[in-house]
Amino acid sequence: MSKSAIYGVWTYRSFINRGASATHLSELLLAEGEMVFEQADPGALRGQLAFRGHPLKTTDQRLTLTGSIEQGSPATVRFRGVGVPTTSAKGWIYDYVAYLVPDWSNGVQQVTALVGSVIRSVSHTEPHGAVSPAGTVYSFVAVRRDFIEPRVVIPLPPSVRDMLASRQHRLHHNVWHGTRNFWLGLSGEKRKQITVLGWKPREPALAHDRTPLVGNGSGEDFLFMHRQMILEVNAALVRRRHPAITGWPAIPPPGPLLVEPNYRSANPVLPPVGNPDGFTVPPAWIIDNDEETTRRVTALKTDDYYWTRMMWWDRQFKDPHFLCTLTLGELGSLLETSIHNDMHMRWSSIPRDPKTGIPVPGGRPASDISADPWDDPTNDYLGDFYSSHVHPVFWRLHGWVDDRITDWFNAHEAAHKGEVIKSEVGGVPWFEVGKWISAKDPWAGPVMKSMVNGMRSGQSMRGDRADIQKMEQVSVILFGENQAGKPGAHAARPAQMQHGHLAWY
Repeated sequence: MSKSAIYGVWTYRSFINRGASATHLSELLLAEGEMVFEQADPGALRGQLAFRGHPLKTTDQRLTLTGSIEQGSPATVRFRGVGVPTTSAKGWIYDYVAYLVPDWSNGVQQVTALVGSVIRSVSHTEPHGAVSPAGTVYSFVAVRRDFIEPRVVIPLPPSVRDMLASRQHRLHHNVWHGTRNFWLGLSGEKRKQITVLGWKPREPALAHDRTPLVGNGSGEDFLFMHRQMILEVNAALVRRRHPAITGWPAIPPPGPLLVEPNYRSANPVLPPVGNPDGFTVPPAWIIDNDEETTRRVTALKTDDYYWTRMMWWDRQFKDPHFLCTLTLGELGSLLETSIHNDMHMRWSSIPRDPKTGIPVPGGRPASDISADPWDDPTNDYLGDFYSSHVHPVFWRLHGWVDDRITDWFNAHEAAHKGEVIKSEVGGVPWFEVGKWISAKDPWAGPVMKSMVNGMRSGQSMRGDRADIQKMEQVSVILFGENQAGKPGAHAARPAQMQHGHLAWY
């Protein structure tokens, strides 16, 4: 059993072992609370069991949990709960043993659960004066809760979310990345068809073998297009009297699942347990018949991956001695195919069918661009070009990426003063062509009537039908027909796996 099977938030219910004498469930239910297991050393458990009142009070009963995980069939967890001294659980000591319920091979939407028993190890006095004796044993069940998605904790304003979830924005993001990543793998005829539709990329991003083309300037397009997106979305937010979104100043380190409320406040509010700030890393999941991708996604969601790789990248891409050796295109390509890609997948949750909520572990089939269900605003899966930009974390991680452009300019200004000259391209702050910049007009896709109306003018989000039809045609050329037609070469592959290790979204 992996640690991730236990890590998370659980609803805890304990029961009095009264047998046949009880006539109603209420006579058996002893207590209901919230149990949280935080990340811990391998084989170890730590967390909290809380029985909170309404309104919240600092004296609400809370126990600190410590214990261990034992591999087996079924797996066993053993832990002790000790009352927090500042609460009404002061002096409590309970010991727990439970078993992880095995998965049923033919089960439907089975929820992870623990079943076990708890013993009161030390007697204590209740608030009303009665003594609860040591040695009393109760049964308990704990059911793990679903991960709280960032759209709940740090939601985009509905009008901006719906704009980004509209068909033209989804197709634009999907097609822009798709043409750059698959251009060299297309036949000459398909390239010609895409060119006629106005979607030939300035430079491809990936070679035939899916390795990044670091030296051809394609990284400039990546940085420019996303800077344009950020500026346009923040302008839309400001128009609607919302604050602009700022990028992460640093990549968020692993944080706690539980942050206690400010009890000194007149009305204490408990931050969302399981995702207090919206930046908690979601659990990994199993992708059927794709062990390699499953293992990779699992690995990059670990604490170790942050401390040994992501924190190093965070420092490297801020280091002026490194940045001043790179062209802007090299910077963009290296960012895109390393830390940017891994941030997308680290903060992605298991994709789900927006209509049913049922997990789709492999993600949306790349050929399926059906409006129903994939254009639903809840389709904000961070691992797919078609949906990632609807996710609130997208704008934080891309803000971090965009800030590296400023660091790059400052590094060159210090090392090669005057060799990089600021300018403006289409209203986007940029740079003049020179030794370190190759493109006079970076490629963000063809000028689109629907994008201008939707983003800059605040008009209808339905978009221009001609723009949408062209993008639909390019999608078919890239990925094959949708559900109504015959699949093409890439059609059967889910969007997540189609993009491989270097370009999942």
